[in-house]
Amino acid sequence: MEEKIKGTSKLQIIIRYIGALMSILVLLNLLGITKLNLWSFESLLLIFVFTLEYIPKIAAAHEDIKKKVINGLLYVCSLIPCFYLFFNIERLEWYYGSVWTTGDIVMGTLMVLSIMIIVYRKYGVAMPVIACVLMAYTLFGHYLPKNMMWHRAISFSSMISYLFSPSAVFGTVFSTFCSVIVLYMLFGSFLDVSGVGKYMTDLAFSVAGKYRGGPAKVAIISSALLGSINGNSVANVVTTGTITIPLMKKVGYKNHFAGAVEAVASTGGQILPPVMGAGAFIMAELLQISFSTVAIAAAIPALLYYLAVFLMVDLEAVRLDLKGMAKADITPLKTVLKKFYLLLPIIILIFQLIVIRASITRSGIIAIVSCVVVSLFSKENRMTPSKIIDALYSGARDCIGIAGVCAMAGIIIGTVSMTGLGTRFSSMVLAIAGNNLYFLAFLTAVICIVLGMGLPTTAAYIICVTVAAPALIKLEIPALAAHMFVFYYAILAAITPPVAAASYAAASIADAPIMKTGWAAVKLGIAAYIIPFFFLNNQPLLFDGAPLEILIAAATSILGIALLSMVVQNITFFRNPFPIISRILYGVACIMLIDPNHITDLIGLGIIFVSFFLGKFFSTKDTTLGES
Repeated sequence: MEEKIKGTSKLQIIIRYIGALMSILVLLNLLGITKLNLWSFESLLLIFVFTLEYIPKIAAAHEDIKKKVINGLLYVCSLIPCFYLFFNIERLEWYYGSVWTTGDIVMGTLMVLSIMIIVYRKYGVAMPVIACVLMAYTLFGHYLPKNMMWHRAISFSSMISYLFSPSAVFGTVFSTFCSVIVLYMLFGSFLDVSGVGKYMTDLAFSVAGKYRGGPAKVAIISSALLGSINGNSVANVVTTGTITIPLMKKVGYKNHFAGAVEAVASTGGQILPPVMGAGAFIMAELLQISFSTVAIAAAIPALLYYLAVFLMVDLEAVRLDLKGMAKADITPLKTVLKKFYLLLPIIILIFQLIVIRASITRSGIIAIVSCVVVSLFSKENRMTPSKIIDALYSGARDCIGIAGVCAMAGIIIGTVSMTGLGTRFSSMVLAIAGNNLYFLAFLTAVICIVLGMGLPTTAAYIICVTVAAPALIKLEIPALAAHMFVFYYAILAAITPPVAAASYAAASIADAPIMKTGWAAVKLGIAAYIIPFFFLNNQPLLFDGAPLEILIAAATSILGIALLSMVVQNITFFRNPFPIISRILYGVACIMLIDPNHITDLIGLGIIFVSFFLGKFFSTKDTTLGES
């Protein structure tokens, strides 16, 4: 949330222009107009990030003198290593790979501490603690027994010189932030300022609002679309949940269920093409493949995820006999469609990324420009120069936390690389799993959820993929499938108790019990816990294979997901609950159908046939609906 600076309007204006300048600098650099060395550009971007973080707090009228002084000292200490790096690039590049001078080590230490502090301020203690533990392991791991996690001795100066370099803090993840993530954060802010974001919500209300349980379906559609772009489940819950959760409660959904719907819909946006948040861009960079390949691979699993959520929400509406919203409260679809042109930026982005497979940079820039163009056709949304500056500033401001996360990810990756922890950890997990793929996958899933607790998705994915993915790849799982598996469970940490940030944010808006909302979210998102196990060794679900094979896999999986939704909710669309034996058999059948294998598909269809007749035999006329 933007820091308010009371009584300092001139400073507010200055901060606004500093943020806009940062965004303009990024765009100029991506267009090749500025020809800064990448390392120099990264250090310059950090100067802007630290400025946008600290100056509003230093100037805030409600802050006491002590806090102002502390923020001032932190700001100065964070700027010093950035300027030092900027003006010593040539010398540091020349000596890159060897231990640097005492001054270099001091500056590197300041940089690492500054990054930790900014991440702590934005996201809490979890990620800094992980980084500190890994740095302690780097320094003292050589004291461990050799048959455990021992590594060769590494001095403090060697560690810092490695971290304060393009191999760690300024490595792949932070360079991806500078070249891609900032661009798409800007796209999200331009969508918001140009009215496209609001239009997507209005369109969702017009399409789904009138049907039973309409507000919940609106929440799924709007949160999915917005979540795909902003890549932050908690922020998405807070943004759309304030509208959708009260409406869900109004039509009759229970408080905890309404919160769970919003949490699951917002979280799933990060696996939904075309944008998929920041994590997918980093995945493409780490795998050295095109982003369109990642987006296409994610399409079927994302469809299955949202289909399951949508059906379970509809079944809950059937159970509670809920109606849709009143027509008077919904803008007619014909009226909304008159402004359909506002969706052109999204359509253009999809066309650029998926159809013609243009570069990520070109696609993002064209999409941003298209936001400005389409806004000109609407008087209320027209982007004036002032609104464009607002969008530029908003995008820069929203980048503060993710910049810290990406920089700290470099620290984590750097320590794992120096110590060989990833290889050792993979060997240990493989030894426990005994080369059993599904047991290994289960252990990996648990590790990812635990490591991802309390972290933003990008941070959770980077940590998990660094530590957990190598074990899967060692069992000859394709790298993309292994990364996608880890990505799913890193995302699911946001809705999985006991630390489920998205669920808890939604619970606070819904005025519902925290843990009850969290477990309801797990129930709604159950498809996401199951599907990754089936695309590890079955590539058709990741759009890899013959067209007919992919089509059959998608069709049977959709049938399996529909059946799973009814089994979990214990009710059919005809308001009938399942007899216990049928529910068990249908539960087995849905798993068989989700598995993209001809034999399991036939088994699943056979079980459905048998279960149908057994259900007829065991059903009774006095069967009643169970409690939700």
